[in-house]
Amino acid sequence: MNPPVLNITIPVFNRFHLTQKTILTLRKTVTSIPFTVTVVDNGSETALRERLVELRTHGLIDNLFLLPCNMGISCACNIGWKSVDSPYYMKLDNDIEFIDVSWLDKLFRLWSHGHPVSTLGPALTPERLRRNPGTIESQDGILGICTENLPGGAIIIPKAVSDVLGYWSEDYGLYGAEDGDYGVRMNCAGFFQYYYDDRDFFIHHGYYGGTEYVGTGVDKKSEHARLFKDEAGGFGLFVLNYYLYNMCIRNWKVPLRYRIKDMNGYNVVLEENPEHAQIQIALQRSKKFLDGLYNTGKKYNIYSEAVVTHLKKIWKSCDQTCSMHNIEPSL
Repeated sequence: MNPPVLNITIPVFNRFHLTQKTILTLRKTVTSIPFTVTVVDNGSETALRERLVELRTHGLIDNLFLLPCNMGISCACNIGWKSVDSPYYMKLDNDIEFIDVSWLDKLFRLWSHGHPVSTLGPALTPERLRRNPGTIESQDGILGICTENLPGGAIIIPKAVSDVLGYWSEDYGLYGAEDGDYGVRMNCAGFFQYYYDDRDFFIHHGYYGGTEYVGTGVDKKSEHARLFKDEAGGFGLFVLNYYLYNMCIRNWKVPLRYRIKDMNGYNVVLEENPEHAQIQIALQRSKKFLDGLYNTGKKYNIYSEAVVTHLKKIWKSCDQTCSMHNIEPSL
């Protein structure tokens, strides 16, 4: 078997029937591009975990990781991402039904009309394809320009990008802002992000209201709101990281919070990465400093030399510096 060109990683949390449909329709793909299917379960109900083991036994899943509990979307996705050394990685939600068996070849032909060091993700709504200047129209379809972040449900990232920006950030807990965070880092590095029309390739059956999380301790609406403002009205974590990335205070290639310590069959034993403890300290101190400025009621320039200098001191004291000034967008 040829080594995989694409590592398709499916993070799973419940959704028994949709998860099964995603895997089964994916396996009908007709393509000249070798790919591998990696599934990482984030503490689903027993029946689904047992079904995933069956699918692995029958060869429909190539790599299976069963996490002990819900460790967050980014943690699950990163375990799958790091497990396969391939030129391309795809994060695929477990609620997607493929309707075109040639979807993979078609996507790569479409992507070939864009910049090679870029990411490719679903538009979700057709108007996004032409929302921003620079839309590429070709015989293989439309590549829209994304200026914010690509939705993470069916995104493809080449190794040339992840070598610079690393993996998904694990800062955000169970309901991550992983795609938004990665988009910020893409923009900081000057890399292109392209939309494709997902309606041509699959049906996304997602429950956008968050009802699938009832009883799990995850409130998607509340968690999303806290990304921008905390309960006291201070800086939310996503906003804080946005400024730190853009000031080049925080390195765009973020260290991971969790790593595999051991495996027993498909069951994974995780441990915290000691380096991430310093990240958490730096984030807490940065937030306290910026919240203090904000709460004085005085106008201030967050990008002022004084603010940037103070934040750099915080991160340097935690052995964290940004060394990304020399990144060339034309790599």
